[in-house]
Amino acid sequence: MPQYVPDRRASTPPEPSASPVRRARRLKRATAAVIAALAPALALAGCGQVRVTTVSGAPEGPTIAIGVAADEPAIGAWHDGAYEGFDVTVAKYVAAKLGYANKQIVFKQVRPENRASMLDNGQVDMVVASWPVTDESRQQADFAGPYLETGVGLLVRANERATFGTGTGDAGDGIADDLADRTICTVKGDETAAIFRSSHPQATLQERESYAQCVTALQVGSADAIASDMAVLSGLRSANGPQYMAVLEDRGTVRYGIAVGKGTPQLAQKIAEALEDMVEDGSMAAAQDTLRERTGLEATLVGDPEAIVSDADSAAD
Repeated sequence: MPQYVPDRRASTPPEPSASPVRRARRLKRATAAVIAALAPALALAGCGQVRVTTVSGAPEGPTIAIGVAADEPAIGAWHDGAYEGFDVTVAKYVAAKLGYANKQIVFKQVRPENRASMLDNGQVDMVVASWPVTDESRQQADFAGPYLETGVGLLVRANERATFGTGTGDAGDGIADDLADRTICTVKGDETAAIFRSSHPQATLQERESYAQCVTALQVGSADAIASDMAVLSGLRSANGPQYMAVLEDRGTVRYGIAVGKGTPQLAQKIAEALEDMVEDGSMAAAQDTLRERTGLEATLVGDPEAIVSDADSAAD
């Protein structure tokens, strides 16, 4: 069994004249209006801060630290002081199967750019954060999975979706090959961007630190679309106004895996067994139903979860 980092703790003058007063009141009202207008974006952008929390109260006894996303609505998101979403549900189930009670689970925010390094340096014991299992990601971590399979796509402004497609812009039309005049926002470190790039080498990819920043870029017009997997994009669309944004499916397949440190095949195997149990007892189907209700996405799982480790790791075991 891997060595877990023990006992992590959750981070817990004179009266002015009438004219200046009127000016101050007008400024206050204007400021309040701006804040109200930007509140959804600010709430999402706030997820850029590193947030640490336990499932229930202060951690007790040995703990397991799990890296999750904070700005992927319905997948992994920080909301009302806690993490929630499909990945969080999966993470809780797996942790319970590994013998950890709720008060022993410490969630830490990760981003595609830093999730591998946080795993390497022991800040987290596993990552459950929409991480695709690819040849590239397998160089950085061992995996258990897949636990969700979905496609690659674009999130675009609803009134422009027909301009991206090969037809009317309906779901079945696909995305045109030639996107040379388009600026596509991607998140640093997201392997899905490479899958999209392979289909659209002429597109201009604009890297940002987070999905929150990509959403803002799309809203203000500095980006024409956001590229990612269909689950993440469907969550972003639902959270930011389905009437304003549309999701278009592209070529390519993404399979989510739970990442653990390189050289920990036993842990990967135990997580794979926990995922198998989640499928067999119906908990996975229930989580997929919740995801569909929140996003409209029909999530799938093809094949049985397994440990996905390098040959060297298997030999060492």
